Amino acid sequence: MATTKKFNTTVRIGTKTYAPGEDVPLSKNGLSEADADNLEQVFGKWRKPADATADKRVAALTEERDALADRVEALTKERDVLVAKTDGGKPVADLKAGIAALKVELKEVTEDRDQLAEDNATLADELKKLQAVAEDGDDEEGKT
Repeated sequence: MATTKKFNTTVRIGTKTYAPGEDVPLSKNGLSEADADNLEQVFGKWRKPADATADKRVAALTEERDALADRVEALTKERDVLVAKTDGGKPVADLKAGIAALKVELKEVTEDRDQLAEDNATLADELKKLQAVAEDGDDEEGKT
């Protein structure tokens, strides 16, 4: 027979009070076996308190989960902003096709510009020749 027992409730024997989890003496001057069995039936058998490290781990995991949920929410908002900026949210493949078409058009326009620059230079040379001939003709007319 155990000489002490622990209970899930506060036990008062005479002037002495025992808090939950404290050893309560079982004897003729303390608590009887019948009273101890009655307390266990009413309040349940003593179980030591939950492991504090498990509680800390659960709290840490809960905080981490909440932080990750906040991060997911922030990234979702950032993604939505970026999608809104991409030409009305068109898929990337459509955007790449548009870029390729614009590059082809740019190449054609660049070739046209270069050809026009050559033609302009040729016309400028021809204009100078004509102006030189015209000035020579003016000089000859003035001498006669």
